[in-house]
Amino acid sequence: MNRGLKNAVPWGIGLSLALVAAIGGLSLRSLVDQGEDARWVAHTHAVIGEMERVRMEMLKAENAQRGYVLAGNSSFRSRFSTARDELQKTLGSLRALTGDNAEQQKKLAELQPLIQKRLELLEEPLASPGSAQREAGGQAARTLSGAELTGQIMESLNAMENSEENLLRERDAEARTSSRRTEILLVLGMVATIGMVLGAFLLLLREVKERARAEEEVNQFFNISADLLCVAGTDGYFKRVNPMWEKVLGFPTAELLSKPYFDFIHPEDVEKTRVASEAASATGVESFENRYRTRQGGYRWLNWNARPDAQRGLVYAAARDVTEAIAARETLERLNGELEARARQLEDTNRELEAFTSSVAHDLRAPLRHVDGFSRILVEEHSAQLGAEGQRLVERIRRATQHMGELVDDLLNLSRLTRREVSPIVTDLGPLVREVIAGLEGACQGRRVDFRVGAMPFAECDPGLMRQVFANLLANAVKFTRPRDPAVIEVGQADQNGNRVIFVRDNGVGFSMKYADKLFGVFQRLHRAEDFEGTGVGLVTVQRIVQKHNGRIWAEAEVDRGATFYFTLEGLEERRSQDSDERRGGTHARV
Repeated sequence: MNRGLKNAVPWGIGLSLALVAAIGGLSLRSLVDQGEDARWVAHTHAVIGEMERVRMEMLKAENAQRGYVLAGNSSFRSRFSTARDELQKTLGSLRALTGDNAEQQKKLAELQPLIQKRLELLEEPLASPGSAQREAGGQAARTLSGAELTGQIMESLNAMENSEENLLRERDAEARTSSRRTEILLVLGMVATIGMVLGAFLLLLREVKERARAEEEVNQFFNISADLLCVAGTDGYFKRVNPMWEKVLGFPTAELLSKPYFDFIHPEDVEKTRVASEAASATGVESFENRYRTRQGGYRWLNWNARPDAQRGLVYAAARDVTEAIAARETLERLNGELEARARQLEDTNRELEAFTSSVAHDLRAPLRHVDGFSRILVEEHSAQLGAEGQRLVERIRRATQHMGELVDDLLNLSRLTRREVSPIVTDLGPLVREVIAGLEGACQGRRVDFRVGAMPFAECDPGLMRQVFANLLANAVKFTRPRDPAVIEVGQADQNGNRVIFVRDNGVGFSMKYADKLFGVFQRLHRAEDFEGTGVGLVTVQRIVQKHNGRIWAEAEVDRGATFYFTLEGLEERRSQDSDERRGGTHARV
């Protein structure tokens, strides 16, 4: 509180001096404004005087013209010329004086043509001497047109004078207001000087009240806070604790204040708490966690934020009960550990399963070769003893054995593919697709197959694995377009929802989309083996390769209207191949 009082005095004096300085500045500004207002009053008087001169010179010109017409004396012509010249000078002066007033400038612009026209009308009898001309001139001077012009000129001058008189009244009022303002400011300056001491006193009184109110608010917060608040001394004792301590730990406030706080800390956390307290003294703020004993004998985890006050030898700290949060964190860590252990077990199981699959496939190949070999010998050397039915049965045995061999080979390839690491390089997919198509020439023998290859992109992929993808997809397309003449198979790229995809499309027999979830399952087939041969492993292989490239594959089809397989690849570039395919818009190959 003493520190607040010391700070309040210079603040009060400083504010009072600032107020006096501000009033002095305002007084000076008011004096300047008063002089400016007086200048504008004089300016307005000058404008009104020039307007009176315009009226007088206009009357002089009319009187001179009228005298010449009546008397024929040439001196009246001279007087007319003088009045006309003075009138022009006066109009120029009036134009300059009203340069700051757009409304008066507008009225002046309307007035000048009237004056000019009136002067021209007055000059007509002056231009031709003689009695006849003077009589004509006198008649013209008395025409209704001249009287109307004069009336309009006077009305315009009256309107301009009225505006200036209104402006004069306003500026007179502003000048009087500035004068009064200056007087008031000077009085205020005197009052402010006298009130400096009173202001400082009031400021001190307000500071005392604010401190008392702030302390009351702190006490209220201290008592209702949901955190454990305390003030501890460097002697190791609590000086003050809020009611939450008794609620969380169960100890009464008197017991907490009467014992060293280290008596309540878990023995394993005493040293950690001591180090944190020393760190708080060095850095100013420290956060840490420790366990406090409860009256029931258990422990609660508290998360601390402490700030020391070295001058008073105190530490202000707030703690939050995080026992449940730490328990949840430990449970989550335990579950994560169990999940990681299960993941490792799953990896080990997968490796064992792959090894088992490879071993079984290798062990099956030798017996299958024996069955196929002995069956062939039976057909070649003992066909007479077998008879027609026996030969048919032996041939079925051979076909089944060969199909089983194909299954074993596909399983071995799938097993090797699962273990193989991807070696990606930037690959132009156009030549790779054409190479695969060339290898399908034998499968297309005796058929009309139209391969249409669009401009293909570059991709960062394993070329060998990607060749296998196109080989399996195109072989499927050739197989399932067997009923078509001609068969049309397309390969290209497309944009779907902003993503670049590669597709293989055919006009074959297609399939029903309600069975699409079986496409990529091992040994899953959507057509009868009697209609279309195959092992049901090819699409599984394609899916595994695409997934190894962080992509995905899917299909769209209709029964008897063909099928389209789409897949994406990570690293698929938007830049197209620059080979002849792009220049020609694609490749068409008929086999």
